[in-house]
Amino acid sequence: MKNYMLMLGIAAVSIGSYAAYAGNSATMTVTATIAHDVSLIAVNDLDFGTITINPTDDDPGEAWVVDYDENGIPKYQTDLIISADDATLGTFTANIPNPSACNSIATSCGGLSLSENMVTLDGTDGCDFFIKYSGSGNVFNLVPDECYFESPVSGTFEQEVTITYHP
Repeated sequence: MKNYMLMLGIAAVSIGSYAAYAGNSATMTVTATIAHDVSLIAVNDLDFGTITINPTDDDPGEAWVVDYDENGIPKYQTDLIISADDATLGTFTANIPNPSACNSIATSCGGLSLSENMVTLDGTDGCDFFIKYSGSGNVFNLVPDECYFESPVSGTFEQEVTITYHP
């Protein structure tokens, strides 16, 4: 019984010490502002130029297609396209940590992404484009890929695209 009382006394002191310790606490809020200024600046707009189609050659199962290389030069076009200008690459600068992550054509790379990668030229069809690192400094290009038209409409078409950075 004596050992039992001793153990009970030790347990009571331990619980009392723990309760006293538990009452000695405080809560603090920690705040930090972390900024990474990538200084995104649009330098030149992407311009597909003029794509001239042959409207008299309307095969219902065939689409008007122009495919571009990484420099904006048409590398393939269907017979329904009479001519396609070389596209002027869009150019922007961005101070990102790893620009070489954008060495291959992609819709997002190195934290950069596009709000969309298709410009709708006539309400239903349009041209794809992608981000690619220019290979020097902090300069990037919007590179054309392919223009696809099912039922082309004549006119000049513009659309804004937003480039964002998310680390």
